[in-house]
Amino acid sequence: MSLNMAGRVAVERPRTTAGQHLSLLAGVLLIALGVAGFFVTGFSGWTEGTREQQVIGFAVNPLANVVHLVLGALGVLARTGARRARWYGVLLIAACVAMFLYSRNVGGGVLNANWPTSALHLVFAFAGLVIAFVPVRAGKRPSTAELG
Repeated sequence: MSLNMAGRVAVERPRTTAGQHLSLLAGVLLIALGVAGFFVTGFSGWTEGTREQQVIGFAVNPLANVVHLVLGALGVLARTGARRARWYGVLLIAACVAMFLYSRNVGGGVLNANWPTSALHLVFAFAGLVIAFVPVRAGKRPSTAELG
């Protein structure tokens, strides 16, 4: 706490880190992809899908939509704390690399992934890398001399 110009006590708010902002952005994008996917696929044939079931070029099916929604919701929740955002980044790396490797080795498999979807998974894995390892600047804490 410190005194401002009017003599009132100013309470410093905790700073929001870049990782928190990026986790929110990734979460909102993943939620948008998941919701849009359900408009294309509906709610049947969870592990099925055709290459025609696409959202702006990304092949989807209901299972992939749920995965995107869950990862997105976790990203939005990770916005609430710097440590949560870092762990979300690690989770995003692991999940997206796993989905990329799975879709490349199985040829789409139960996630109905095409190459643009696989590339998107790599982009989100890179975003997770940035979220998890972006430097956090500590806010300057006032000294006791400034308080009194």
